Amino acid sequence: MALLSSILDPGFRQAASVIVETGQNRNDIGALADLISGLEITATRTEATTGMIQIDDRRREDGTWMAADSGFFARSMPIVVSADFQTHVEEIFRGYMVELKPELPANSGEAKLTIHLQDDGIALNREHMRRVWGAEAPISDLDILRELVSPLNLSVDADSAEGQAARALAMDGTPVQFLRDRAIANGYELIFSRGGVYFGPRRLQGEAQATIMVYAGNATNCLSWALSDDAQQPDAVAFELAPRESGADPLVETVVAGEPLLGTTPAAAEGADLGTPSVQRLSQEGDEPEEATRARAQAMADDAAFRIRATGELDGTLYGHVLQVGKLVRVDGTGTRNGGLYYTDKVTHAFTPDGYRQRFELMRNATGDSDSLGAAPLSTALSAISGLF
Repeated sequence: MALLSSILDPGFRQAASVIVETGQNRNDIGALADLISGLEITATRTEATTGMIQIDDRRREDGTWMAADSGFFARSMPIVVSADFQTHVEEIFRGYMVELKPELPANSGEAKLTIHLQDDGIALNREHMRRVWGAEAPISDLDILRELVSPLNLSVDADSAEGQAARALAMDGTPVQFLRDRAIANGYELIFSRGGVYFGPRRLQGEAQATIMVYAGNATNCLSWALSDDAQQPDAVAFELAPRESGADPLVETVVAGEPLLGTTPAAAEGADLGTPSVQRLSQEGDEPEEATRARAQAMADDAAFRIRATGELDGTLYGHVLQVGKLVRVDGTGTRNGGLYYTDKVTHAFTPDGYRQRFELMRNATGDSDSLGAAPLSTALSAISGLF
């Protein structure tokens, strides 16, 4: 029993290390990994995942350089970065090398090779395309995405959503720029990860990732934690629609957040007793269809509800997993108000001489610790807010 308890004790774990594989065949760089002096990968829900690897290069007697001349690193070469936890391996990043920067100062012992990375979406950022989608028949945003990624070896996540039905929708830019615009129009995320792409709303239901533990004795894996609870966010979004008949007044609709709650009490409920709710207004853009305006308003209302933001840093070895953006995670040890489910907004993974660290940004649209892993439904408090309009 003593041996078992020592194995389960987080302090028993060996330090997490990094695995770097390059090329179409995912060749492990082997001993060159020992020359990595810095590695940082930043993943977010709303932008491309990017990264940097810094290698302390060494000159051989024959005049070649161990890293720069190894054949493992070249512009536009595929690369995969993973964390090795000794008992299992989890992928952190998959994409391409976008820039190589050798540095050869007077002291050859300080020579470095810096490699900049970007996720698989970079393959959709090479050709400026002009095209009109849905010119002959309406086509969904998801079908557009499928067609654009079809030449690439990327899978479309089965949980992706259809989006809007495009009718004479003009595309004038690179495919990835266009897809990010469509994600914004729907209030969706566009995430390239682990050889696939997800296009859809926040995933607020389902299994949560490994728990972030704060002040939990030997089980603690969180090195720091801070939270911001911002009241200066709208409780609802109102939008105007052009009148359906000549001479009539514009139609005005008001929407409130409609996503499941990550907690027991909606964030907006704490301002309900101020009497006048906070409302943001937007107008219809040009000849934008009514459903597109409504979708923009709903996306703004849902985004504003996520006014509770948390930041912190994990000891990657003690956490034992790669924290992924666009997924739920439970936080324990921060009290009944601030503990519970959060949504992962941004993670920066860093391997340094100090070990593996994960700096995170989380968000939620409610307070209170719900026991359910599926996120709580809209509460009666939020329904009361909706009734004010």
